[in-house]
Amino acid sequence: MTRPIRIDYPGALHHIFFRGNRKENIFNDNADRLQFLKFLSSARKRYGVKIYAYCLMNNHVHFLVESGPTHIGNFMGELLTNYVQYFNRRWDKVGHLLQDRYKSILVDKDIYLLTLIKYIHLNPVKDGLCEEPEDYTWSSHIEYLGMRKTIAETEMILSYLGGIREYEDLIIKESKDKFPELKRYKNYRFYGNDEFINTALNKIADQKRKVGHKRKKIELKDAERFIKKRFSNKDIYGLKPYCDIEIKRYVAVIMRDRLHYPLKEIAKIIGVNFRTVSHLYKSSDIDKILAEFDSFAHLGNWKLED
Repeated sequence: MTRPIRIDYPGALHHIFFRGNRKENIFNDNADRLQFLKFLSSARKRYGVKIYAYCLMNNHVHFLVESGPTHIGNFMGELLTNYVQYFNRRWDKVGHLLQDRYKSILVDKDIYLLTLIKYIHLNPVKDGLCEEPEDYTWSSHIEYLGMRKTIAETEMILSYLGGIREYEDLIIKESKDKFPELKRYKNYRFYGNDEFINTALNKIADQKRKVGHKRKKIELKDAERFIKKRFSNKDIYGLKPYCDIEIKRYVAVIMRDRLHYPLKEIAKIIGVNFRTVSHLYKSSDIDKILAEFDSFAHLGNWKLED
C-alpha cells in the first residue's frame, strides 16, 4: 500500500508531531535536546520554513511550522534523519527511534495559529512536567519571553499581539475558544472550516495526476541557468581564483540550501577550499539570494509529494 500523499504548498501551516517507538524517550539528556534544536535551526534556514512554536517532551515533539518554497517533507526528512543518526551513534543504538511516520495536520492559519501556539506551549504543564510554562526550558515559550535566542518566529507574533505582556496574557488567561475539531477527508487531516478544507482539496484536484505524487526537483542545471542570467552569462565552472566573489556567494547559498550539495563538492565546482565555501555562505545575504532563485525557478507554485 502506498503512503498517503501529504498536502503541502508554500505558506501552508502544519501541526506536526512525532513520538518515540513504543512511546520510549527520544531524548536521554539535555545534550540530546540541545543537539535537536541545533538540527532544527539549521534545517529551518536551509528549507526556508517558519517555526511558530515547538515543544520537546521526553518521548514526543510538537511543532507548528509553515512551509517554505520546497515540500515540508524535505525539511522533516533531513531534520529527523540527522537526529536519529546522531542519537543512535551517541547511545550505541540500532533500529527505529521514532514510531511510524511523523503526523501532520493542515491548519487554517487565520483562525487557529494562536490557539495552537498556546496549546503547544502549555503541553509541559498539562503533562505535569512543570507548574508554569516558563519553568520548562525545552519549548519556544521562553523564546517569546526573550529568555533565549530565537528559533521561532517570535517577532512576528509579538508584533501582531502587541508585545510580550499581551503574549503572556494569551498563554495565562482561560480561553473561551475551543481547541479545533480534527476533521478528516480520506487520508487528510485538518484544523479548519469547510471552506478552508475545500480550498486545500481543490489544490489537489488541480494538480495533474501524471505529476501529482511528485515534487519539482531542483537540479544543477537550474542553478547554472540562474547564475548565467543573474551575472551576464557567467559559467559557475569558470570562476576565477580570488575573483567573482559575489557570484561564488550565490553559488554557495543555492547549492547548499536548494541542491543540498556537501561543502566539499561546492568547493570543487567553484575552485575554493571547503572552509572558504563555509565563509562565503555565512557572510552572504542568504534570504535575498534564495528569494531571487526561488522566483527564477518558480518555487512559489504549490506541489505535492509522498
